[in-house]
Amino acid sequence: MEYLRQPVIESETKQDGQTETLPMVSIVLATYKGEAYLLQQLESLFNQSYSNIEIIAIDDASNDNTLTILQEHAARHRNMKVFVNEANLGFIKTFDKGCSLASGEFIAPCDQDDYWDPGKVEKSVMNIGNASMIYCDSFICDENLNKKDKKISDKVNCFNFISCLQLCVYCRIYGHATLFSKELYKKATPFILDIPHDWWLCYIATIMGEIKYLNEPLVYYRQHSSNAIGVVGEKRRKSHKLNKEKGRKQNIRNRVKAFYEICPAHLTKERTILYKLVRCYENFSLINNIKRGFLFFEYFKYFLAPKKKSLFMQYLFCFKMFVKIK
Repeated sequence: MEYLRQPVIESETKQDGQTETLPMVSIVLATYKGEAYLLQQLESLFNQSYSNIEIIAIDDASNDNTLTILQEHAARHRNMKVFVNEANLGFIKTFDKGCSLASGEFIAPCDQDDYWDPGKVEKSVMNIGNASMIYCDSFICDENLNKKDKKISDKVNCFNFISCLQLCVYCRIYGHATLFSKELYKKATPFILDIPHDWWLCYIATIMGEIKYLNEPLVYYRQHSSNAIGVVGEKRRKSHKLNKEKGRKQNIRNRVKAFYEICPAHLTKERTILYKLVRCYENFSLINNIKRGFLFFEYFKYFLAPKKKSLFMQYLFCFKMFVKIK
C-alpha cells in the first residue's frame, strides 16, 4: 500500500551570486501504534529550516489511527511518501525498508515520538563534512516533552568516534540523533537482527572513517512506557526482544562475530583484537573467563569509550568480565 506524491525538486540558494544545489535529505520515519505522539513529531519535521527534504514514512501494520494521521499529512505535503507493511516486521526491518526507499544523498532516521529542533537537519548537513555520519546531542524529556535535568551527553561520553573498537562492546549513539550518507547505508544493508540498526550503522561508519559529533542538543528525546529502547538509566520496555534474558548471550556472541567478519583486512589491529573477543566469548570455561577479563583490562579505553564512568568503575567493569559477558 503506497501513497506517492510528486518528487521533490532539489532546492537552490543564492550565495555571492552563485547557485548552490542543496543535497536532498531523506527523513525515514518508522511508525507503529504511534497516534499518541506522532502529530507533534510530524509538526517538527515540516518545520525544519532545511528546504530540500523528503519524508519516507513506513508504518509497521499499526491498528490504531497512525496510518490515518500519516495519510492526511501526505495528502497535504508533496514531499512525503507513506508505505505500509502488510504484516508487522519489527523496527529493524522497518527502518531497513525505509532506508532502501530513500532517494536522498543523506538519510536521517526518525522515531515517531520525539520532537526535532527546527535546525536539526540543516546543522547536521552543514557540519558532516567528509564523514559518513554525524550525530547531535539530545534533551531527555518526559512523556509530555518536558525537559529533564540531563541531556544524553550528561549520561554518556559524546565525541568524534574514530575506531570500530570504540563501538564493539557499547554504542550510545541513538539513531534519532544521526544523519548519514546513503553510501553508508548501502555498505550496512541488510541490517542484522541481533544488532540494533543504529548500532550497526555506527559501527560500519567507524570502519569507513570518522563519526562526527555535533555538540548541540537538537532533539527532544521523549521517554515513556512504550519506548522500544530507552536512554541509559531510563525505563525500558521489558518485552523488547533484545532485552530478554533468553538468548541474550547468543545475541552478544553473534554481534561480536558480525563485527569481526565485517572488519576489513587492512585494519589489522582491529581485526586481531576482535578475533580475540570472538574466541573468548565462545563459552564460560575458566581459560576463556581469564582471557576475556585480561582482554578488557588491556583495551578498556576502546571497549568502554562510550561509558561515562570513573577509572575505578571501568576497572571494576573489566574485573566483572571474568564471570560475565557483555
